[in-house]
Amino acid sequence: MVSGPLSDPEFVAGLRPIPSGIGNPAPSWPAVDVAGVLPDGSPVVIELAVRNRPVLFVFLTVDCTGCELFWKGLVDAPAEVDVVAVTKSASEVSPLEVAARATGPVVMSEAAWIDYRVTGYPFLVLVDPAARRIVAESVGFAWSDVDAMLTALDVGDE
Repeated sequence: MVSGPLSDPEFVAGLRPIPSGIGNPAPSWPAVDVAGVLPDGSPVVIELAVRNRPVLFVFLTVDCTGCELFWKGLVDAPAEVDVVAVTKSASEVSPLEVAARATGPVVMSEAAWIDYRVTGYPFLVLVDPAARRIVAESVGFAWSDVDAMLTALDVGDE
């Protein structure tokens, strides 16, 4: 009989379900500032304390077919939120390729992927900066997922 990681109880106990839409409970860990570098190597920090609108972190990479839709859509992202693309660091992603795709704010930060417990891409994390709370997260399939997330949470309807 062939045994794989899913037959190991310790491995299975450490898995976290990946949310795929609204209706999943928000994560219990707090939202944190995102520190990293711009594609040109300049340091940058996305400070939640200075934001007065929800922040949507869109975790992307450059060699992912599903990510291309999000890269292209950053320029037309929903106006109700501040959208920031987050890639891994320059040791894993080419800054030149990131710069070629970036049409809005982008941070290269390995730490952000760890802090927000992101294990795949494209992945969406919506943050309430005032409360320093993650209000929703989801695997991203299309920008319509973002619109549905914002509508379900009444973001921008105040």
